[in-house]
Amino acid sequence: MKPGLRHFFDTMDGYLAAPGGLERLRAAHPGWDAKDSRVALYEEFVRHHVSATVEKLYPLTLACLGPERWAELVRAYDATRPARHFEVNRLGEGFPAFVADVAAARGLPEFVPALVRFEWADWAVYASEEQVPERVERLTVNPTLTVLQHPFRLAPYIHAKATGPAPAPGDEMLLLWRHPQHHRTWFLAAHEQALLVLKMALEGLSAQDVAAATGVAEDHVRRAVEECTRDGLVLAP
Repeated sequence: MKPGLRHFFDTMDGYLAAPGGLERLRAAHPGWDAKDSRVALYEEFVRHHVSATVEKLYPLTLACLGPERWAELVRAYDATRPARHFEVNRLGEGFPAFVADVAAARGLPEFVPALVRFEWADWAVYASEEQVPERVERLTVNPTLTVLQHPFRLAPYIHAKATGPAPAPGDEMLLLWRHPQHHRTWFLAAHEQALLVLKMALEGLSAQDVAAATGVAEDHVRRAVEECTRDGLVLAP
């Protein structure tokens, strides 16, 4: 970044950080005579982008907390000055760590930090720069696969769009990946069938190998592979 642009961002950071920032901003740019109203417009622009972006990325958390608690949380997050990246969605990247740090002090439901982590992973998988190959020579794990583990059963709550009962305690592993054809993030709570197919892809096992080792019918194993391939969790030749 050029020194002049760096100086601009550093001084605007000070302006947004605390009351009285306008005087510091003017002192840092001698001769700058922009009207206070024009400077305030920039401040409103930044704060609106933060709030609108976080609301877009974390709709389930908003639904869970309600408008009032959500607004308080976003104002506190905005005070950490996350608007530093040119890609607007990255304004929400630090939100999961922020929520984890303040959840207990703010009396948030215990499962909320895990819910926020899921919502960020949902977007990050969708926007992943990993290239999903159109053709593979062997059973292959979808390269966008992300794994989340937490002590709550989030999957039913997420499927209900945060309108059902609060997630029950219990260990859960969520698998998230971008579907090769639909190009959206898909997810599921890991189960034996999906984990078996992932193991086959990682270790190069055939349906015949698995059937011989486990006693499970080979047709059953093949159907599991076909289902996971259709869902895009794995890629098949």
